[in-house]
Amino acid sequence: MEQNFSLMAQSRANYYTAGSPVQFVRVELLKGDVTGEVAVCLTFKNVGTEPLTGLVVHFKCKDAAGQILCEDDFYYEQLNAQPGDVFGSDDAVYVSDTPVSSVEVEQDRAFLNGRGVDLRGYKRVRLQTPRVLPASIARTLQQRTGNSQLTCVPQDTEYGWFCACGAFHPNEENCSVCSECGGDRAGIKATLTAILEDARRAAERQQQEINSVANNVAPQRQASSAAATAAAAQAAIDRQTAPSSQQDPYAEDATATYNPKEYANPQEDAEMERVRRYAPKGRLFEDEDDDEDGTQMYDTDELDYDEEDDYDTRRAGKKRGRYADDEESSEDDIMAERIIRWAPPITAIVCALIIAVSLVYHFVIA
Repeated sequence: MEQNFSLMAQSRANYYTAGSPVQFVRVELLKGDVTGEVAVCLTFKNVGTEPLTGLVVHFKCKDAAGQILCEDDFYYEQLNAQPGDVFGSDDAVYVSDTPVSSVEVEQDRAFLNGRGVDLRGYKRVRLQTPRVLPASIARTLQQRTGNSQLTCVPQDTEYGWFCACGAFHPNEENCSVCSECGGDRAGIKATLTAILEDARRAAERQQQEINSVANNVAPQRQASSAAATAAAAQAAIDRQTAPSSQQDPYAEDATATYNPKEYANPQEDAEMERVRRYAPKGRLFEDEDDDEDGTQMYDTDELDYDEEDDYDTRRAGKKRGRYADDEESSEDDIMAERIIRWAPPITAIVCALIIAVSLVYHFVIA
């Protein structure tokens, strides 16, 4: 039963065999459109100087878990691959119903003009992955060269050179045209260099435009900032030099302030200071609702005891007073007692005199 196969996936070889006339190029997985089977195809290249008439390889196909699905030898017979030719992509080395995850390839023997060459003694050299071009630059390169396969950065290594299509060409191949995409090595590099130069110039012009806009905006901001600063400074100067009436429109109507020190009597100040010593809370008498557990302020001489048995109590009460440890009454105590004793009657007399003077002025003088 015939069926067509479509490409499912492909991967380039990540190594090359130094000195070998045959190089492994890539592996491809093809899916049948009828049965859904997966065909494994290997591609090789003749990089020697003689025609290749046959090749023997050993391969291993593994699944995603690393289990070997198939391990066998494959013979490419009746070949006529000239130097630089690729072959093998039309021959399936294995067809599987199970998905294939990886393929390992070992070259065994090659036949050059009927002469067998052992390929197992050549050392493998691991290759770095080609760098991918930015999408915009890759599109420009494809348009200018007419080659839609150019997606990578062309570069030279000590073992050979990479084409922009991703193909590796070892030094043994000694070619300047890619055997896979047909691109010219020098032409691709020159075209890409021109594209990058154009992109650099465009970036510089864009940066110059940005700088120009920024430079035009900066002086305007500086000028506006300087003007604002000058205006603020002038306003401050005007406020400092303006008359008092202009500084405060209500200055003329302001209420005069009273300074008690201007009318203070030194003797009265001394007496009031002595009073304040006995009234630290700003009043002469304690309020009735004050805490009874607090320290009481009183003179023990004014206490009235009816019984002689209370003598010890009187002594104890005297010890509790703030000034009870004083053996004799001090001058301050005498003065405070006088103030407390004479302040009420004096105040009453002064108030009566004021009322009498007011009545005389109202009824007699007025």
